[in-house]
Amino acid sequence: MKAALLILASLWGFTAIAADPAQQRVIETIFRQPELNDAQAAQASVIGEVHPQSERFYVRLGNYGKTTPLVPQTWNAGLYTGLQVPAGFQHGLSPEAGATAVQLHGRETGIWIDSDHPRPALGLLLPITPAYWWWDLSRAPMPFKETGRELAMSFDLKVPTALAEGAAVPYVTMNFLFRDTHSQQQLWLAATLYDPRGESRLPDTVHMDNWEGGTQLPILFSALNTQSQWLHPGPGSALFSDKPFTQYRPISVRVSAAGLRAALLAMKKARPKLVAVSEDPRDYQLIHFNINPEVYAPTGSRARLGLALRDVRVELLAP
Repeated sequence: MKAALLILASLWGFTAIAADPAQQRVIETIFRQPELNDAQAAQASVIGEVHPQSERFYVRLGNYGKTTPLVPQTWNAGLYTGLQVPAGFQHGLSPEAGATAVQLHGRETGIWIDSDHPRPALGLLLPITPAYWWWDLSRAPMPFKETGRELAMSFDLKVPTALAEGAAVPYVTMNFLFRDTHSQQQLWLAATLYDPRGESRLPDTVHMDNWEGGTQLPILFSALNTQSQWLHPGPGSALFSDKPFTQYRPISVRVSAAGLRAALLAMKKARPKLVAVSEDPRDYQLIHFNINPEVYAPTGSRARLGLALRDVRVELLAP
C-alpha cells in the first residue's frame, strides 16, 4: 500500500504521506463545509470587515476597509483559480475584470487576490479567509480534554496561479486559534501549505501577528512536513509546496496533545511575558479556524494569487 501510494503521488506530481492501515478513526465531526447551491446563500457567506455570526462558515475579505462593498462579478475568475462556477456565484470588491474575487458553489471555494485591485486599506497584507468562529465560548470545543485525541483539518487544495513582482509574496496557510481557559491567552497554531520562498525558512517558529491589522497574538507556525514537532500531516496528505500546482491535492493537518504542548513550551521560552499560560493541552479551547490565502505587497510591488479548495472538514480523531 505504501509503495502504491508513493507511485501515485509521483504521478500526481507531489509528495504525500503513505496511508497507515492503523490510522485513527473520526469520533466527532466538528465542522464540514456547507454545500451552497443557492446564489443568495453563497453571496451571504462572503463578507468584509464585519463581525460574523457565530458557528457559521464565511469567506472573509480582510483589510479592504471598514466598509467593504461586495458586488456580483461576471468575469471568469476561474482563469486563475481553476474553478468554474455558475453565474451568480462569484463576488468581489469591483465588477471590473481581473479584480479580487471569491467564488462559492457547492462545497468548493475559489479565491483570486490581486494586490493592485484594490490595494490594502492598511499596511501591506491582504488575506481572504474561509473561516469559522465560536463567539459563545461555552460552545467552543476542547479537543484535548480526553486523552489520545488528535485535532485534524482536511480539504483538497490547488494553487494554479502565484505571481509576484518586486518584493511581493503570495502564500497559503491554515490556522487554528486556541484559547487557554485559565489565563484567557489566545494563540495561533499554523501550517504553511504554499510559499515560493521555500521550506527551509519555515521551521517550527514563534512569531507575533503584529502587522498593522493583525491580532497581536502569538503565531506558532511551521511548514506542513514530517519535521515539525508541533503538527504533522495525516495519511495520504500532500506536503508543503514552493511551486504552484493545477490539480487538487489532498491536505490533512493534524495536531496532537503532545504537539500542542511542545508548541506551548517553545512559545513560553521565546516570549517570557507569557509565563502564566498553561502548558496543559487539556486547558485549551478551539475558538476559530481558517484557511488563509494571503499576499504581502509593499508599495511598488504586486502579488497575485489564485487557488481553489473543497470540502473543508475539522474532526476529532482517536485510535
